[in-house]
Amino acid sequence: MLARIGNSRFMRFFGVSSVGTVADYLSALALHSFLGLSGVVASTIGFLIGTVLNYLGHHHITFSTGDGAPASALGFLRYLAAVMASLIVRLIVLVGFERATAVPFWIALTVAFGASFLCSYFISLFWVFRRNT
Repeated sequence: MLARIGNSRFMRFFGVSSVGTVADYLSALALHSFLGLSGVVASTIGFLIGTVLNYLGHHHITFSTGDGAPASALGFLRYLAAVMASLIVRLIVLVGFERATAVPFWIALTVAFGASFLCSYFISLFWVFRRNT
């Protein structure tokens, strides 16, 4: 049972997304803390960095068909267009938390990441990497 859960598409998505999320989160924090960029700008740039890493990982690991097909520019553009919805969700949650509460940026960003993660998973599953069988 645990082997089945550990090998599930959702868990692979979680693992691949974790790598992109670390790059995304650290980039956003560094841009906000060290360069003084606004939370929205820093979060958006971090999101784009994580997006490239996530697309490659999801193409080759999470949603791989096993045929060894290379990642394509067209596939990346489709992925980029699709995850813009998750960026919008993330920014709405981030701005909402910042305006409605006095929580530190890193807490608001963490909550926004959760909402964005779920949105991204379902977009990837049902549209970007959907198998036409």
